[in-house]
Amino acid sequence: MGQIINTKELIDLLLDLAKFEHLLKDRLTEIVHRKSKVWKEDKKRIEYCLFEVSEFFAGNRDWAGKQDQPDMAEYFKKFLGAIEKFEYKR
Repeated sequence: MGQIINTKELIDLLLDLAKFEHLLKDRLTEIVHRKSKVWKEDKKRIEYCLFEVSEFFAGNRDWAGKQDQPDMAEYFKKFLGAIEKFEYKR
């Protein structure tokens, strides 16, 4: 009686699958390690931009005409404070 499954082909498939699994694990590990660095860089950039926007609405920056909107300045300062509290956790 013939075999339903070719043993050699099954072993080759399992070996290829193991190689793929190893490669996938390595790539995902690399992404997770890089994510922390990217998060910190993006967080600093966002903090700077929000600070500049809050300064603009406070009347301390003149980008295209003076703005004096203390409520908007306070809003962006609070938003900046919330961003500063964010932490990247794995």
